[in-house]
Amino acid sequence: MSQSPSTIDFLGPDDFGGIFEDAIRGLRARGHDVGRFADASDYLASGRLGRVDVLVDVDVLQVGAAEMDAAPRLRALISPVIGTEEFDHAAATARNILIANGQTVENYTSMAEATVMLILASLYEFDKAITYMDDPSSRPGYPRARMLRGRTVGIIGLGKIGMAVAERLQPFACDVQAYVRTPRDLGQGIRPVGLDDLLRTSDVVVVATELNEHTRGLLGADKLALMKPNAVFVNIARGAISNDAALAALAKERTGMRLALDVFDPEPLDPASPLRALPNAILTPHMVGHTCDTFDRMPLVLLENVLDVLDAKAPRFTLNPAVAPSWSAKWAGDAR
Repeated sequence: MSQSPSTIDFLGPDDFGGIFEDAIRGLRARGHDVGRFADASDYLASGRLGRVDVLVDVDVLQVGAAEMDAAPRLRALISPVIGTEEFDHAAATARNILIANGQTVENYTSMAEATVMLILASLYEFDKAITYMDDPSSRPGYPRARMLRGRTVGIIGLGKIGMAVAERLQPFACDVQAYVRTPRDLGQGIRPVGLDDLLRTSDVVVVATELNEHTRGLLGADKLALMKPNAVFVNIARGAISNDAALAALAKERTGMRLALDVFDPEPLDPASPLRALPNAILTPHMVGHTCDTFDRMPLVLLENVLDVLDAKAPRFTLNPAVAPSWSAKWAGDAR
């Protein structure tokens, strides 16, 4: 047990209750002061930010320099999922605050499998094929489906999810290329290219990068227009990376184009959004890669991350490991 009870606050929408529940129960059983909030204003009004030790946050509070400065005891910012766009990484690193997430193998593998599914569903127009069961007369005389074999897939962002997608594409004998902001060895079978070249030459464009100050608005109307007229565009990352209005206009104009979108900006997608009226789009409500395997593992990793922080131990899924040595030294006196 740590020398004194710590304050741990969980911020997330109501539907995250199932993910938070076990971790909250486990921490309270250990004597810690645990808060649960679904609204940023309610949390800030509670005054708990000034005494919080660990903040678990997803889709509620944007934690920047001001919030960190108002939380002098803050040791770590933790996301139960892979995305950490709520946190200012540079500000946290400068203040010796750890950032951790839930990038378990189940999480990124589920997303990668779902991405390949969306690619194939789009190329083979699976959504349209289902409608022909009820209306055989609408079945086209000449197939519109396209093979993945021999085509070029461009992946924007090659983190855990992007790399897992690339690995799962290898058996399909397609050409894989990727755009990454920081040049590095991408591994066998993946060709590095610039963003414009990727958009111009890819038959399938997959957005798998994280949302941050560099990628927000990355794919505006001008960039999207670079794609081939019959390109497949898949976004399983974050909606704010591309422009929904520009994407809808482009897909309406280019009837041979296919969209497969699991994320939007804002969410949920507006009922009046022009994306909903597109006959060449597959839309899912930010859940296409959610599996029971991921959700069963997520609460366990979340609790593990929090307990590691309280033990002055950098969690396995720390995103700014460079600060870990000085961070551990700073909090060692408060560890178990």
